[in-house]
This record gives sequence, structure tokens and C-alpha cells, in this order.
Amino acid sequence: MRNANRIFVNETLGNSDGWSGFRPLRRYPGRLNLQRSGISLVAAACAGIAFYTLYLYTLGVLIEPLQREFAWSRAGISAGLTIVSVATVLCSPFVGRLIDRIGARRIALAGVSLYSAALLALPLAGPSIESWWLGWAFVAAGAMLIQPTIWSAAVVSRFDRHRGIALAFTLSGSGIASFFGPALVDALARQYGWRIGYLTLGLVGLLFVLPLIWRVFFDARDLERLSGRPATSSRTSDGLSAAEGFRSRAFVQLALAGYLGTAAVTSLLVHFVPIVSGGGLDRSSAAYAAGVFGMAAIASRIGSGFLLDRMDGRWIGAFALGIPVLAPIIFLNYDGSFLWAVIAAAIIGVGVGAEIDALAILSARYFGLRNYGLLWGTIAGIVGLGSGTGPLVAGLIFDNTGSYDILFHMLIPLSAVVALLLISIPRDIEHGKRDQLPYP
Repeated sequence: MRNANRIFVNETLGNSDGWSGFRPLRRYPGRLNLQRSGISLVAAACAGIAFYTLYLYTLGVLIEPLQREFAWSRAGISAGLTIVSVATVLCSPFVGRLIDRIGARRIALAGVSLYSAALLALPLAGPSIESWWLGWAFVAAGAMLIQPTIWSAAVVSRFDRHRGIALAFTLSGSGIASFFGPALVDALARQYGWRIGYLTLGLVGLLFVLPLIWRVFFDARDLERLSGRPATSSRTSDGLSAAEGFRSRAFVQLALAGYLGTAAVTSLLVHFVPIVSGGGLDRSSAAYAAGVFGMAAIASRIGSGFLLDRMDGRWIGAFALGIPVLAPIIFLNYDGSFLWAVIAAAIIGVGVGAEIDALAILSARYFGLRNYGLLWGTIAGIVGLGSGTGPLVAGLIFDNTGSYDILFHMLIPLSAVVALLLISIPRDIEHGKRDQLPYP
């Protein structure tokens, strides 16, 4: 237990080996203890990730209620996600640069406030589809300020040797959101209408997430300002320049693999409930099956975090982005079975769980921390674009063919391509010395 606490309590604020950077809390003023606790940072970042991903995980259970009320197409409804993803990819480099300059805390506080307000305003949409898209533009403005880059950059700045497991617990927030979000919003929509679902999500942000971030979310730069002494070392300025990073082969392959893999898995995730409902499973059971996303994602994240601290991250990423190929195979032969719906959801959840972890860790290893916010932020933005375009393409395929079969046939070879993109990045272009790498 003593060692476990050392992993999470202010683990690395200055040294390249995770343990020697540990500083006992008693050495700092009492008011800084909670802020300096790595456990508090990870908990706050986990809550932030969970809140951010709710927009993605809950839309699937609201597609059919929105169609019934407004007669909108599935592609039109899913275009809300595309708006968020386009805004994210366009603004991510600037947000990443802002993280490198002022730290993650100030951005997160502004983002949670704006994102919560946008969710509270979304029920005003209708009956025109344009009002729905306008509402999602507002959501996008807040979402790009609380994207995974914000939370992962803060954790990366405070952890080193145990960075993988720390990121795993942080990013498990998306698994928590996917487990509770669809069932909660579906229950609210059935009882009170879809608008109450979004109002509830907005209130969660204002009443729970925002106070938590205000109290305990501090990255290394924030600790410098609070303590009046340096909390980081020269390793924070070590790494590739922005130009070197953008020109590197690793950047191109990580960005392309992230985009294609995310587009594939989110197309299945967002349309999961309509897919299995169309196959004969009742909508309520489909929503419960969708909750398996969360459990599988959490297990996958923790397992991948453990492995990323010990193994070559390329293989972990290839597995995460390649395993969802099994879900389309199941859907091509789906007969309305609840068991097979749960199995498909678990497969998708495993992919979702390890994907961002692997990309974030690989970015730190290949680029270093000097311009990590900018380079990883740009990759995360491209990944976000995939999360918007994938569901849109799936919706267009269904609207024009009345079936998702073409989508399933497209995703099978695509998953293999994504895995090869990650595996083929040469190890010898990694940033840093070989003996500093945490895997053999």
C-alpha cells in the first residue's frame, strides 16, 4: 500500500525515474497537500474525461426518439458529432499550444463551464434540423476545451515511469460514462423525454465536475505557481521541436491510425443501439447491452495501462484498434440475441478502452514533452475528427440503403490497415535514449 501511494502522490515532478521524483506531502504547505496529490489529479481528470465523452455515448439512445419527434434523418442527427469533431480538429493545435503555455487547469475550468451551458441549451433545438446543428456548434465550443488532451497532458506532466497506469485510470472515465450514460439518459428519455436527459447532463457538469476541477486539478505548471518553486525539470523541455514533430513519420502514422481506427469504432459505438434494435432486440435491452461498453473499456484501459509501462506500445495500439473487426462480423450474422449484443459491445469497448491510452503514450515516447501539448493535441484533434465522421458515414449508409451491411464490410479490412500503420513505426526513431524506455 505504501508503494501504491507513492505511485499516485506527486509521483514525478522532476526526475526521469518515477520513484526518485517522489516528494513527501509534508514538505509542502498544508493548503497544497490536496493539490499535489496524484490521486486527486487522476480522480479529477477521470471525472473530466467522463463528462466530456457523455455527448458521444448518449446520442445513440436518443436517435430514435429524435426521429419520432422531428422526422430527422439519422445522418442529420449524427451530424452533431461531426460538428464537434471538425471544431476539435481545427482548434486542437491551438488548444495544445495553450496547454504548453499556461497549463491545463485554466482551460479545463473554462471548458467545463461552457460545455455544461451548451448541454443545458441543447433541449431548445427543434423543429428544424438547423437548430439542432446550431446547438451542437455550442457544444463543440465547450468540448474542444475539455478534450482528452487537456486531462492527459496534466497527468503526463506529473507522472513518468508509471505514466501508463496513471493515464489508464484517468481515461477510464470514458468507460464509466459509457456504462452509466446510455442507461441513465435512456431511462430519463422514456420517462420525461429526451430534453430532460440533456438537462441532467448539464447540471452534472455545473454541480459536480466544475467544483471538483476547481479544487484539485493542477498540472506541473500550476504547482509551480502555487509553491513558488520549480516543480519540473529540464526533461519537460526535452523533445522534438514542433516542426520536427509534424514532419516525422511517427506523427503521420499515429495521426492516420488514430483517425481511421476511431472512425471505425465510433461508427459502431454510436449506432450500436439502432443496429441491434434493427436486428430484433428491444430498445431497452439494447441500451443495457450498450452499458457493457463501459465495463469492457475500464478493464481494457487498466490492463493496457499496466502493459504500456512494460511493453512496446505499438503492439498494444494495434490490438486496440484492430480487435473491433470482430464486431462487424457478429453484426453481419446478428439474429437479435442479447448475448451476442453484449459480446459485440464488449469487443467495441475493449477497442475504445485502450485506443487513446496507447496513442497518448506513444506520442510522449516519440516526441518528448517539449511540445507535447501541441503535437499530441493535434493528433487528438484528428482522432476527434474520426469520432465525428465515422457515425456520419454510418448514418448516410443506413439512410441510403436501409441497412448497415456496407459499413460492416468496409470496417473489416480497415481494421487490418490501422493495425499495420502502428506496428510499422520504427522503434529506432523514438525520442530519448534506449535505456530510458520502459519496455525491453
